[in-house]
Amino acid sequence: MDPVTIAASIAAVKTAIGAAKNIQSIGHSLDGLFKAQEEHKKKKARKQQVLRMRSGDEDYDDETSISAVANQVLEEKKTQAAIESLAKEINRKWPSKVGEKTTWDQMLEQRKKLLAERAAADQLAKANALKKAKADKIFWHKVAVEAGKILILCVVVAAIGAFLYYASTAPKIR
Repeated sequence: MDPVTIAASIAAVKTAIGAAKNIQSIGHSLDGLFKAQEEHKKKKARKQQVLRMRSGDEDYDDETSISAVANQVLEEKKTQAAIESLAKEINRKWPSKVGEKTTWDQMLEQRKKLLAERAAADQLAKANALKKAKADKIFWHKVAVEAGKILILCVVVAAIGAFLYYASTAPKIR
């Protein structure tokens, strides 16, 4: 996601906070923010060509140009400041007890724990899927082997039957 999407997510969360009565009512907006932030970290958002061209960089597609680096640093700082502002607003609206972690820190910690649990569940599901695929492969191999045995048995019985039929209907030689 680009910084604009993160900024839009932050704005949506702030709007939800203003109307919210509890943390659960802003959960959807926060989830959108966290997803946008993760996407931004993963993809490192494409740089704005217009800024690079205006700065006079001839290689405006070069990610190492000064304008590209400046744009990236400024966008990250702007996004981080907006997220810190959001955290302060959440902590102000839902203060925690003295000595406890802030509400925002508790939310981040809980989210981290849930993501770890989801990753573990996904890994377990993958392992179970591999076990099932292996068991299915073994099962169908056994089915094919047994079907082959039945086919061979049918061919042998048919050959014996054909021989007996031929022997009983063939003219006798004396």
